[in-house]
Amino acid sequence: MEIPVTKYHGCGNDFVLMHESDVKHIDPSALAVEICNRNTGIGADGMILAKQNPLTMLFYNADGSMAPMCGNGIRCFARFCKEEGLASGEQFAVLTGDGVKKVEVTQEFLFQCRIFMGQPKDDPKALGMSGKETLWDHELTVQGRKVTLCSLFLATVHTVWFVDDAFDDALLPLAREIHQHPFFPLKTNVNLVQVIDQNTIRMRTWERGVGLTLACGTGACASVLTAYRKGLCAQNVTVELAKGKLEVEICDDESVYMTGPAQRVFKGGYFYEA
Repeated sequence: MEIPVTKYHGCGNDFVLMHESDVKHIDPSALAVEICNRNTGIGADGMILAKQNPLTMLFYNADGSMAPMCGNGIRCFARFCKEEGLASGEQFAVLTGDGVKKVEVTQEFLFQCRIFMGQPKDDPKALGMSGKETLWDHELTVQGRKVTLCSLFLATVHTVWFVDDAFDDALLPLAREIHQHPFFPLKTNVNLVQVIDQNTIRMRTWERGVGLTLACGTGACASVLTAYRKGLCAQNVTVELAKGKLEVEICDDESVYMTGPAQRVFKGGYFYEA
């Protein structure tokens, strides 16, 4: 069976996209594991299915787990929908596991779009935890080191850790341990954040279901929001990632908008053998 697929990336965060109607008789979690394998499949951080009526984005991590939303993924989804004729006009709505997201295409050539990412949730229940205290400046001990973290839900579960150098590889084992620490029942994305100045941060993410990624759009939004709340940055911030940049805006009511690119890598067919 040949499945029509298109691969995109957003700042290096790569995804394989297809129509849900083409794979409705296949277990999507198993397909995601197979197709995202970088040795025996196409290779990607995630798989995205496009479903119509209403326009819906179904997102699967490389390990087959389903996530409510993906910031870089929804920009790639937006381009896929435009190219496949699933969306018309420059503005349209997309239903995700985190509710409806509004898309505004700001540039067709060298595709860019602006996404309404919603507002943060500080309730521990959104993180799969009990209790009423927000997880702001909470401490964990990992590998004998005490770290101060901020955790919140913004499209998915995020933990922000402010560090001196976001690209210090020595921090990665700690990020990996934090992401799967028993403290987080649902696990957590861990964003290593370095504040450069009021309008610039640098970030790297250890992501649930994937591991180290080149970019994380929802993580960029959560990181800017956290830095803004702590008085470390302004409301309009450039987020520097390993393979590109995102622009994040924080409104007075803490609504978050993200603007960034989506690049098509190839279009073809994947041979699926049941």
